[in-house]
Amino acid sequence: MNPTICSHDIMNMVHDPALANIDLNLFLAFDVLAQTLNVTRAAERLGVTQSAMSHTLRRLRDVTADPLLVRSGNGMVLTPRAEQLLVPVRSALLILQRGLADPREFRARESTRTFCVATPDLFDALAIPPLLERVREEAPSVDVQITPVQTPQLVQKLETGDVDVAVMPRADTLPAQDSPAGLMRRTLFRDNYACFIRADHPALSRRARSRLRLQQYVKLSHALITPSGRGPGVMDVALAERGLRRRVALRLPTFHSALSIVAQTDLVLTAPAALAALCGAELGLLVLPTPVPLPDHSIDLVWHSRFDADPAGAWLRERLREVSTHVQRRIQGVGRA
Repeated sequence: MNPTICSHDIMNMVHDPALANIDLNLFLAFDVLAQTLNVTRAAERLGVTQSAMSHTLRRLRDVTADPLLVRSGNGMVLTPRAEQLLVPVRSALLILQRGLADPREFRARESTRTFCVATPDLFDALAIPPLLERVREEAPSVDVQITPVQTPQLVQKLETGDVDVAVMPRADTLPAQDSPAGLMRRTLFRDNYACFIRADHPALSRRARSRLRLQQYVKLSHALITPSGRGPGVMDVALAERGLRRRVALRLPTFHSALSIVAQTDLVLTAPAALAALCGAELGLLVLPTPVPLPDHSIDLVWHSRFDADPAGAWLRERLREVSTHVQRRIQGVGRA
């Protein structure tokens, strides 16, 4: 029991008319309705008839004094009141679910849990295959769901448990409105930055193919990987400190598409050297050292302190730590001069 809740508080809750007539199944139905935004699909997921789900929605509307779901265009959307209820309702359901489970250990081989991991696409390509192999060996019925690390309200989803862990660069900042209080971090691995340029780029001479001179670098057009669509990048900051600027001709959100585009254009990409471990050579790209020193690219594992002692969460974090060691070995030395 939460030590901040005394017996007087509990008695007040028991006699609270707002709680006395609420069926726990209403909360579960509300969560599914919020996910599907469709009465028919929500009914199918819960294994009830459409009329029963419609009746449940009417009861929810009576309890909350709010329509909760309203029509918009060809579908339905949540009302502001419904969005406000989402976090506490999901948090309460998760607490109940985990409270009823055996808290002493995580039986990986018996578990049918689905873990949700928020990651950038570069980490997906390098770490998820070995992670799935570990999961297959140790927990054959466990599933993994990948969601973008820039998913809206990531902090809230970590707090409620909708997202179990997030993998993100140390430099990535969470939205200002989402206070990082309660988040825990652990560095998985570090990488250096490198320049990616196609092998037959006109700026490369036969004699000078091992590096780009600084004055040459700033005259070229560049691609910047920025999931948020904003800048500046780490290179832009380093150049500004030297009174220099480069032209960022293309901003794009993902690593995979960046490699393909750079291989077919005269753009230069400055990115983590780990990118070369994917398919840089196959695309005919050269990996060159950066013309100015840049700080290492640190990749952190982030989770909420509420689940720090959760055995299942601890198991997942340890598996990610193990596969990150594998990733670190794979990229060791890539892109260094």
